[in-house]
Amino acid sequence: MKRKESEFKYKKVGITRKDFLKKSYKGLSGLIAYDVLRKGPLSLLEQEKILLTKRTLGRSGIKSTALGFGAARTMEPALLLAALEQGINFIDTGRNYFNGNNERMLGKALSGIRKDVVIQSKMKVRLREMGSQSSASQSLWKHMESSLQASLKALQTDYIDIMLIHDAGKTQVLENETVMEFFSSAKKKGWIRAHGFSCHDEIELLQSATESGFYDIIMLPYNHKGSYVHMLSGNYYEWNQPRVEIELKKAQKKNLGVVAMKTCSAGPYAAAGASQPSFAGAIKWVLDHSYISVAAVAMSNFDEIKENVQAG
Repeated sequence: MKRKESEFKYKKVGITRKDFLKKSYKGLSGLIAYDVLRKGPLSLLEQEKILLTKRTLGRSGIKSTALGFGAARTMEPALLLAALEQGINFIDTGRNYFNGNNERMLGKALSGIRKDVVIQSKMKVRLREMGSQSSASQSLWKHMESSLQASLKALQTDYIDIMLIHDAGKTQVLENETVMEFFSSAKKKGWIRAHGFSCHDEIELLQSATESGFYDIIMLPYNHKGSYVHMLSGNYYEWNQPRVEIELKKAQKKNLGVVAMKTCSAGPYAAAGASQPSFAGAIKWVLDHSYISVAAVAMSNFDEIKENVQAG
């Protein structure tokens, strides 16, 4: 089936950022104990420590560093603590990452410092899996509540700052009455502070969120090329960058918080006056656009953290 202009086009292509990083960095060999991290590697990182700027995520009122730590691809609490030591306070995770163990790792690592960080997590919502029409609403509510409670338990917290629908996919999900009622209820109960969704076919969903005014946060791909290679599937995705930017400006006027992902997946970028391209340059390009609240960047070793904070 032919995809709409507003959707991504995809095909198999070459090197991914993961491959690039494998060649560029040696990374960590095994888990580093917290006390070793604080006394050893972090003492080196602190020599270049930069006070990161903070931004407000739209109507949610949540303030976080413009540079966020994407935890989805790591189970190394040492890296998380290194990012926090550098001043990053936004952490992105999800119920499905590492079969729930990513949230569990974060819960243990953040014990005692929960109030100092902004946690964004995600839950899967698939309407087609909710049974017959007569029972769909009840099944959907139970599914969302069960997923949220599992995240709260894993993260060892009473609340999650931002809960997203993971890869929403269709506007029918966003406009579903049960979905909207559940998020409103979860807010009233104090289980979440803000709600939203992540997506890949972003124009249609971004337009829907902007027009409805219900969702607080949207997470979507955005980078200097308007394309990326998915590190797992190897598929190539691209979007109509000018159209996306028009919609992002509208979203900003409606006070919608935007979290950018895939910010480094288009490769390094050389800003004007830069001696050479860098991933920090790619992140800075994204953050130079005021309609982006946070760039959630996956970081897999200390060198990446040191480089990326230069863009924050």
